[in-house]
Amino acid sequence: MTSEPVATNRSILARLKDETRPEHDAIEQVLGLMDETLMLATYRRRLEQFHGFYRPVEERLQVLGGWGKHGIDLGARSKVLLLEADLRVLGTEAVENLPVCWELPDLTDVVDGFGCLYVLEGSTLGSQFISRHVQKILGVTPEIGGRYFHGYGERTGEMWREFGAALTAFAVERETQDRIVENAIATFRRLRGWFQRGHVS
Repeated sequence: MTSEPVATNRSILARLKDETRPEHDAIEQVLGLMDETLMLATYRRRLEQFHGFYRPVEERLQVLGGWGKHGIDLGARSKVLLLEADLRVLGTEAVENLPVCWELPDLTDVVDGFGCLYVLEGSTLGSQFISRHVQKILGVTPEIGGRYFHGYGERTGEMWREFGAALTAFAVERETQDRIVENAIATFRRLRGWFQRGHVS
């Protein structure tokens, strides 16, 4: 017996945007990266915390496998190498020994993976604003400590559209959509919890 097709004109992207909005707003408040009083030490600490979350998450997403047939090249979308490059420029020593988060969202299959990826890929859009802000406030450029927030640069819009198309093609059943939304919300909550616990000194 197959799952019931989605009987609605609302796309999975529209559902995700609407239903994750409270968590999206909450994590922005925790991060404080758009503050006018942002200090370089705080900026670096946030990058260390992002690294601590992304490193195990990206490893688990890779283990799921099968992404290529869904139009997703995880290697091209990795953020960990960008974070490590930034942290080395900013003076973080032994990046490989930074604390990592193990209270992660469930990633048992590609359905869970798409929910998590929505959060990771969606962040590249908002990161463009942060990139410009930290350049203005801190003098951090994409070449000097700002590669992560610069993301895909001029290709950011294109990469997001490609991800959206892959997600839309995949999430054609109600049950699939529901699980994707649930795991996107869970990913936001796990990430916010990691930042609030403040494991990086």
